[in-house]
Amino acid sequence: MEYRDTTIKRSAIDASVRERVWGRSAARCVLCSTWLINEESFWHAIPVGQIAHNVGATSGANSPRGDSALTSIERAEESNLFLLCADCHRLIDSAALRGKYTVAFLCAKKLEHERRVREVTAFPTLRPATVIRLTAQVRGTYSPATDAQVSEALRLAGLTGMGADTRTGSFDISLPHDESDEWVWSASMQGVDAGVARALDAVAAQDVGVMAVFALGPIPTLVYLGAALDDKAEAVLFPRRRIDGSAVWSWPEQTGMTAEFESHLPESDGESANDVVVLVEVSAPVEQSRIPTHLGNAPIVRLRVRGALGTDAIASPQDLESFATAWRSLLAEVEQRWPTARRLHIFAAVPNTVAIAIGRHRMRGAHPAFVVYQRQTESYVAALEVAE
Repeated sequence: MEYRDTTIKRSAIDASVRERVWGRSAARCVLCSTWLINEESFWHAIPVGQIAHNVGATSGANSPRGDSALTSIERAEESNLFLLCADCHRLIDSAALRGKYTVAFLCAKKLEHERRVREVTAFPTLRPATVIRLTAQVRGTYSPATDAQVSEALRLAGLTGMGADTRTGSFDISLPHDESDEWVWSASMQGVDAGVARALDAVAAQDVGVMAVFALGPIPTLVYLGAALDDKAEAVLFPRRRIDGSAVWSWPEQTGMTAEFESHLPESDGESANDVVVLVEVSAPVEQSRIPTHLGNAPIVRLRVRGALGTDAIASPQDLESFATAWRSLLAEVEQRWPTARRLHIFAAVPNTVAIAIGRHRMRGAHPAFVVYQRQTESYVAALEVAE
């Protein structure tokens, strides 16, 4: 009987197929997103990516993922090919890791990467934004939002930013000072003023129409940031969620009802007041026993989320807008009730986005000054004042 060789031989990949694979991957490695065009050459950019086979190019024991019914021609088609850097290519084809890098796993990674490329390059549907990234110490921890986390949050919000070739791409406000330093609040205010001024200049020049804000810090700093941003220019505030992964700064998909808020004011009008205490409770209750004694005669008003308090009480942009509406309404009530008030003493237990919103909706020249307090171990202390 005549012997018939059934071994799958390697087929050449057409140039047009190679071009489409590179285009679908946007010149980035499917697995690690490394940029695969070497721009260090004096004369021209050199592509350094490698076309990899999902099902192996050939059959046989030495061919990674080569055991398949696909013909040699099918193995050289676009659907079986994807773009990798040299390191990842070497990794997926190593004999020790063939059980991990399976055909199904690599196919899923290829489709996920190519889908993301299509989404983030849909420039007509993505609005350009300038990114403001503020990071300050919170209980001794300093944790800036990474570029990858910011990019993912922008993508999910329908925004694009972080451009390396534009002066409006990103503004970083770094405040690494410890809360115990006596000058920490004044230094924070100076840092916020300088960073926000640059971003607002870009908005005023109509280089961008929206600011994307990623801010993590003590509540007084965030309130001051909000006041510096004001509410005249559009700003999208992003939450810092207690999860792992690239979506840590992304809003979760809204699944429940929009949060509601209720305000409480003293029943009796009482006498005119120069000082009013405002308690804002979203993440946790504010204990009145910790309020400084010199405010003992000041009227106390309260704004509180209905239902359970907690860091997840604000779970969507709609929840945040609901808070902003309730906050503006409370400020109007306070202004009507105590027209002589000169200072609102704010004690807040709120997520980062709410703290920023508190400051954003103070009307300069109309509302009293905001004196914002920071909680220490057993009491609250005045941290900073938001005035004219």
